[in-house]
Amino acid sequence: MKAMTFAIGAAAALAAAGCTTLDPMPFATGKDCFYPACSLNVAVVDDGKGGKRLQVESDGNLRMGTRHRLVAIVWNLKTPGYEFRGDSINPHTSRQPPGTPRTSYGEWSSQILPHAYWTDNISVTNMNNDRGLLYYNITVYPDQYTQGEPMTFVAAIANDGWQGRAAGWVMH
Repeated sequence: MKAMTFAIGAAAALAAAGCTTLDPMPFATGKDCFYPACSLNVAVVDDGKGGKRLQVESDGNLRMGTRHRLVAIVWNLKTPGYEFRGDSINPHTSRQPPGTPRTSYGEWSSQILPHAYWTDNISVTNMNNDRGLLYYNITVYPDQYTQGEPMTFVAAIANDGWQGRAAGWVMH
């Protein structure tokens, strides 16, 4: 009987050790991502002022699950007349708008591996091998039949074990 109780306890401990844990969400909204893939919908919507803006699921913010390495992140464009291009997902390297945190190209390229892209979806692999926040731009372009300017949205990826490096920052 003791052997059976020990075996059940050991199995429960191993199962708990293998479970995914998540650090607190560093944004007001975000999506939890786990191996092997995570996807976000992107749409072009009216901005209420006669223009257009990007609307990204979960405000484009992603939180990687602990111990989940090599997670593919896919952005799916849902609005006809617009497209992704090769530079549609890039690190946010400027401080514009004022106060916006940034991510260097070196920091980005050590974590993010780009994939091929299509006009309606683009993807990367997140190595998730270093803790911290990676700020990025999502840019959508009008296609050859649609007038307008490219639209960019700033969001972030919280990699494994985010430790509050940007405490108080709320993405919007």
